[in-house]
Amino acid sequence: MNKQKYIALLTFFLVFLSNPVMSQDHHYWSQQFGSRSALMGGAVVGGVRDTSAGFYNPGALGFINQPSLSVSANAYQLERLSIDDAAGTGSALNSEKLSVIPLLASGTLLFERFPGHTFGYTLLAKNKSSIDMSGRVDKTIDVIDDFKQKDGSIYFQGEEQFIGQLIANSEVTELWGGMSWANKVRSNVSMGATVFFAFRNQSQSKAISARAVNGNMMATQDKLDYVDFWNLRALLKLGFAADFDALKLGLTITSPTVNFFGQGSVAGEKSANNFYDPTQEQLVGNLVSNRQDNLDTTYNTPFSIALGVEYAVGKKTNIAATIESFNKQNQYEVITPGAHSFLRNIIIDEILTFDENAKEQRALVQVKDAAESVVNFGFAIEHTFTKKTKGYLSFRTDYETNASLEGNSLGFTNWDLFHITAGATFRKKRSELAVGFTYSYGNHDNFMQLANFSQIEKNNLLGDTMNTAANYNALTIVVGYTYFFDRE
Repeated sequence: MNKQKYIALLTFFLVFLSNPVMSQDHHYWSQQFGSRSALMGGAVVGGVRDTSAGFYNPGALGFINQPSLSVSANAYQLERLSIDDAAGTGSALNSEKLSVIPLLASGTLLFERFPGHTFGYTLLAKNKSSIDMSGRVDKTIDVIDDFKQKDGSIYFQGEEQFIGQLIANSEVTELWGGMSWANKVRSNVSMGATVFFAFRNQSQSKAISARAVNGNMMATQDKLDYVDFWNLRALLKLGFAADFDALKLGLTITSPTVNFFGQGSVAGEKSANNFYDPTQEQLVGNLVSNRQDNLDTTYNTPFSIALGVEYAVGKKTNIAATIESFNKQNQYEVITPGAHSFLRNIIIDEILTFDENAKEQRALVQVKDAAESVVNFGFAIEHTFTKKTKGYLSFRTDYETNASLEGNSLGFTNWDLFHITAGATFRKKRSELAVGFTYSYGNHDNFMQLANFSQIEKNNLLGDTMNTAANYNALTIVVGYTYFFDRE
């Protein structure tokens, strides 16, 4: 095995043994795949002519006449998410990550017994995200009214020492593996398809606790939400590509996913203790707790259609644009819980009965998802400086799809992102190296707080959440390597 093959295999293993990073859980264009395609911000549906065509436009594989192996990655990525007063603590909550993530390993195969046909394979990390946030407030405040017992003793007299804490995290890993075929139906027209199998593993949790302490009395309130699931599904990409020398056109249609199977666990808990109930004239408490395991799961992604064009402006410069429309994803249940739960009145030590189909009890562990329709677009410029060096500049939108849902839903993020990429490729006889930088940014002035300890009341120590501002920034180093094999 020669030096170039060693480099290719080493890059592959380094990339796919990397750690996850924070990304966005309600976006379709956060990450791009392939050396040239990543530098062009994904604006390649019309002009892609490398192994990443299996993802962007399978029809374009028909124009590839040399077997190749491509490995590319966001080699180093520094991301920062900041949410102003996310828990009502008076300060921002931040999540910062410096990590390495994989993006794509792909290749093409040509067989003499199938002239005019091209076959390909693709393995990519469609989404890898990780968000961790925590906050705490500790203050003295008179939040609970004095309570006088029949024996004359007084509880919660004066101010209470209040402690509120929030811990929230979310992790997503989604891997796609696909096999592609393309046929050159005419000298300048090709069509193709890729069947992808998608494996998604997602977990998220949010724990909020509040304590109001006065002497030997303590009022408490807690809320816990937990979801962990995996799901296997499949989807189909159809692609059509046309090449008119200076002008290249492309069309890609992506089907909705077909779910195979999956399993998940979900847990929820709400509790309150030592709250005064005027109807009973005493301090009361209650606990609602539920956890269910090994439940069937469903995860859906919508139909989309993409159009692309690439045009050669002179001999050294190409301009390209791609637009993709994603259909709305109606609300559905990711995890459907059973009808059992646990409800207890703490003070009088009695198990309470309730309607097992009641909306409130079901919502505690019911997990839903949905997505709004969006249209993303990107454009890029490619310029040839020398026979071996090309430069790139691109911009793309990445609009959020988060639908407003009541109860438990997937993900935290709900802001639009914008990505600017600059880089270059360096060609050798048998290989190509791509290096570039991507700056990503986004903000949202109507992000719903995760908790609000600044707006607590005597009957609600967790507070009523309000809108606040969220800001996202990321700097990514894009690295890609392609090796070209001899065709035998």
